[in-house]
Amino acid sequence: MVNQNKPIKISTETRRSIFNKIMSHADFMGVFQGGNYEDQNIVDFLKMIWDLPAMPSEDPRFKNAEADARQHLVNNDDWNLTYTFEQRFNLLAGDVKYFVKFVEACVSPFVRANADEIMQYVNEINPLLNKDNCELAIEDYIDDNPHFLVKSGTGFTFERKNIESNMFTIYVDKLGDDKPCFFLDSIVWDDYGHKTSFQLYYVNQDGNKSNVGKVKICKKNENKTLDVIPKSFMSLDLDYCSLGQETSYYSKIKRILGEDAIAFLYAMKDAAIFSRISDDFINDSGFRHSLLRDNSADTALNIGRYVLAGFDPDDRVNFTYKTRLAYAPNFEFNIKFDFGKINKEDNFNRVIAIIGENGVGKTSLLSNLAKSIAKQQKDCFQPHYPIFTKVVAASYSVFDRFYDIDARAFNFEYCGMHNNEGGLMNLEQLKARHKRNAETINALNRGLNLKNFLGKVLPNDMLESLFEENLENKFKYDAYEDYYGKMSSGQTMLTNLIIDITANVRSNCLIMIDEPEVHLHPNAITQIINVVNLVCERFSSCCIMATHSPLVIQSLLSRNVLIMERDIDGMPIVRQMRIESLGENLTTINEEIFSNGQRDKYYRRLIEKAVEGKRNMDQVLLELQNGDLPMSLTSYMLIDKYLNHD
Repeated sequence: MVNQNKPIKISTETRRSIFNKIMSHADFMGVFQGGNYEDQNIVDFLKMIWDLPAMPSEDPRFKNAEADARQHLVNNDDWNLTYTFEQRFNLLAGDVKYFVKFVEACVSPFVRANADEIMQYVNEINPLLNKDNCELAIEDYIDDNPHFLVKSGTGFTFERKNIESNMFTIYVDKLGDDKPCFFLDSIVWDDYGHKTSFQLYYVNQDGNKSNVGKVKICKKNENKTLDVIPKSFMSLDLDYCSLGQETSYYSKIKRILGEDAIAFLYAMKDAAIFSRISDDFINDSGFRHSLLRDNSADTALNIGRYVLAGFDPDDRVNFTYKTRLAYAPNFEFNIKFDFGKINKEDNFNRVIAIIGENGVGKTSLLSNLAKSIAKQQKDCFQPHYPIFTKVVAASYSVFDRFYDIDARAFNFEYCGMHNNEGGLMNLEQLKARHKRNAETINALNRGLNLKNFLGKVLPNDMLESLFEENLENKFKYDAYEDYYGKMSSGQTMLTNLIIDITANVRSNCLIMIDEPEVHLHPNAITQIINVVNLVCERFSSCCIMATHSPLVIQSLLSRNVLIMERDIDGMPIVRQMRIESLGENLTTINEEIFSNGQRDKYYRRLIEKAVEGKRNMDQVLLELQNGDLPMSLTSYMLIDKYLNHD
C-alpha cells in the first residue's frame, strides 16, 4: 500500500541483502566505474552519497574525507569496496538516509547508461525493499530516463505519469472561498513596459498563508498581465507562460504539493518545468525582457526541473569532457572540471586555468568545450551534460575561435575582436559594442557591481568620475570613452573585458577566457584573476581560462590547474600540478609546467661557457657578476658544480 508520509525504515538485514545484490554487479557505479584521477571515478560516486569535503579525514596527511578517499581509492588503490562502504563510511549500520542515497545513486539516470539498465537494478532491488514496506518509485523523468526515489509504501506505478488536472483554484488579487488554494498577489513593477510580477501564496484549509515566492506571468502580445489574466482559474491557456524567479519557488511548491506539483505547474504554464512552453515563448518580448530579467530567473529556468526532482543544482556543473584536438585526431581527451559547489559562498574552486606551451591545444580545447555546451552535445559529457544558464566566451586574441560558434538554441555570448563573419572589428565597432554593454549594465542595475570590479584595476580618481553619485551608481560610458586615448592598450583591454563580462554574466554562468594576460603587465595579470573571482562569487558562477602565464597559476590552488603538454612521442597529455601552486615561487611553477628542467637552457650554457678555463669561483664571478649584486643561489650552485666536475 502506498503511504508516502511514513518515515523510511530499512532494517540491517534488508540493507545487507540489497548491498550484496548491488555489489554482485561489477559495474554498479556505472559512468563512475574505473575512472582515473582526471575522469569521473569512485570518489565522485561517493560524493553523491556523502558530503566528503565537509567530513574529516582519518589519515593525518589529508584535510578531509575527499582527499583521504582520493589517495586510497585512486592514487594508491589500497581500499577495497567492502572496506570503503562498510567500514570507512559505515553504509550498512549508519544513518538510513545515506543508505537510501546509495540505492538511489545506483539507479540514477546520471549513473546508469539508459532506462533498461535502470529498470534492471530497480527490479532486483524492489523485492528486497518491499520486505520493509519501501519501494523505489518513479519521481520524474530526466532526459527521458526514469528518476527513482526510495519511498515508504509499496504498489507505486512504474508507468510514465500523465499530467493530472490541477486540483487547486488559483485566485488573483482577491481571495475566494475554495481552500486549500493558491493566491497570486500582483506587484506594481515595470520591466521595460511589461508588468508581469506576482507573489504566490499557498492558503491551507484554515486560511493560513505560506509565501511560495515571486513568479512572473506573461501572455503573448500583452504588456500588462493583470489586465488579461482571469481573476480565478484552474489552468491558464497555452498563450500564457510563467516562471518562478528563484529556484526556491520550485522546492517550496514540491514541499507543499508533493506529486501534485507537476499538475499545478502545468496549470501555471511554467517554462522551467515544461521545455516546450519555454521554446514557444523564447522570442516573446515579455518572456525575454521581463520573465528573464533577473539573474536568478535564468538559473530557475535552467535548473528548476532538477530542483523539483530533488537534485542538488551544484552537482550539475561538474563534469568530465571528452574531445579530440586537431593535432591529435585519433586521441580522445577526458578532462575533468570540478568547480565545487558554485552556489556556496566560500568556494575556492570557481576558477580553473589551463596552461601549456603554444601549440598544445589550449585554445582549441576552450572553443570545443564552448561549442559542445552551446550545441548541447550531451554525448561529450560524463556523468551528465552540465547545466549552465549561459556561456560567456571572452578573448582579446586575434586567434580565438569563439566567434565561430552558432548557438541560437543556447544562451551563448561572444565578447572578442571578431565580427560575425570572422573578420576583425575596427575601433568604432568595438566601442559600439562596449557602449551597448554599458547600457545593459545600467538597465540591469549593475553599476555598483561594475564599480567594485573596476575598483581593482583603475585609480580611484578615474573610478569616481565614471559613475553617478547616487544609489544606482549609473555607469557614465561617455566619461569612460574620454579615457580611451589616455589609457594603455593593456588597461583599455582589461577594463573593456570587465565591462563585457559584467553586462553578460548571469547566475550559474560559465565564463571562458582565452589568454587574459595578452597586453597586460604582471600586476594587471594578478588583478584580472582577482576580478574574475569577484564576478564568479557575486553571480554564483565559474570560469575556465587558457593561459601561458605562471602568474595566473600562482594565484590558484593546484587542484584548479590543468597542464597541457606532449610527451616525448608527441602524444597529448593533460595533467594536474605535482606541487602546490598557490603563492609558489614563479621559477618553481615555470619548471613544473613547462618541463624546462629537461631542456638546454640558455643560462646553463652561459655559465658553462663562463667556467671554461677558470680555476676558481672568484674568477667566474668576476666575469659574470654585475657590480655588487649577488648571484642567485641557483647560479652559484651551478658554477660550483661545473668547477668541480671531473
